[in-house]
Amino acid sequence: MNPSHLCTFKLDNWDELSNSGDWDELSEKLTEICSPVKIIPLGQSPLSTLHSTQIGRIRISQTNYGAAVVTDVDEVKGAPIVATTNIRGNSNPTTENGTTITNPAGKSFVFDISKRPHTSQLDKDNIQVQFAFPPKLLNEMSLSWFGESLDQSDWQIKTDFGGYGTSWHAAITYVTQLLSNPINHINARQIKHIEETICVNLLEHWAAQSGVDLNTGGYSIVPQVVRVAEEYIVEHAGEAPTLAQIAQEANVSVRSLSLNFKKFRGSTPGQFLREQRLQTARKLLLDAGPGQTVQQIAHRLSYSHMGEFAKAYRERFGELPSDTLKHTAYHKHITDRRETI
Repeated sequence: MNPSHLCTFKLDNWDELSNSGDWDELSEKLTEICSPVKIIPLGQSPLSTLHSTQIGRIRISQTNYGAAVVTDVDEVKGAPIVATTNIRGNSNPTTENGTTITNPAGKSFVFDISKRPHTSQLDKDNIQVQFAFPPKLLNEMSLSWFGESLDQSDWQIKTDFGGYGTSWHAAITYVTQLLSNPINHINARQIKHIEETICVNLLEHWAAQSGVDLNTGGYSIVPQVVRVAEEYIVEHAGEAPTLAQIAQEANVSVRSLSLNFKKFRGSTPGQFLREQRLQTARKLLLDAGPGQTVQQIAHRLSYSHMGEFAKAYRERFGELPSDTLKHTAYHKHITDRRETI
């Protein structure tokens, strides 16, 4: 199978087209499509391309940067769920546990940027198609097909899936072939069919990767106490709330809260809090301004022991907090130099 066959359709029929060597311009256009995105070039490219169109409620885009790049996508509440597929070349996305994997041509990756930021490095020759799904659309499809409203809190927030020979790959091939024709040849009935085909395929593959059987029913039933506690933890992670405070917010005892987390999340409230605090720390380090220090950011998040913070951060993300801060300063220096040229 020709790994580049998906990019042979007539992209001039798409709604939007950007040919640019301006990385900031491309970042802005991608931000309009899904969530705040920063493209960090790792090499020179005379021309990068971005094609984009809307089919029903699904935004479809295709990128070809012509240089190795890192894409950093910010976490934003209510942001779409994005599924990427490599047409050509490799991508190297970060998974939920913070490790980096290599996705070859034909392979796909899904991430929920309403719950986590996302980073991926793309090879110089990479061409990638992205599908952005509104959470409401996926919820509607889950309810109509599987009889349950979608609750992805049991699912992996970021995971690879698909590949040649899978129904997902067949589905996106079908859609891109339809896009070979002028957009006005796709009628309302076809659009609904596309939405259903793509959404159901994504849900089935994503659920399978997360160890969830959509056909058993009741897969999304999670007690309100767990959801309330998780929302409180996410919102107040920087304040390092105690288990008693979290339980009080959920109106249960600490024992009851812990039992519910163990049953429905396979972890403890403390582990969830630890993860949220580390994720918040990483985001602050990546967004740090000139002169900010690791110690200032750690104190802002109520970390009292710098050694323990550094150890926990390194175990989670594979580098020290100071390394992340150095990378941030370097990328901002490169950006500032480009702006002055």
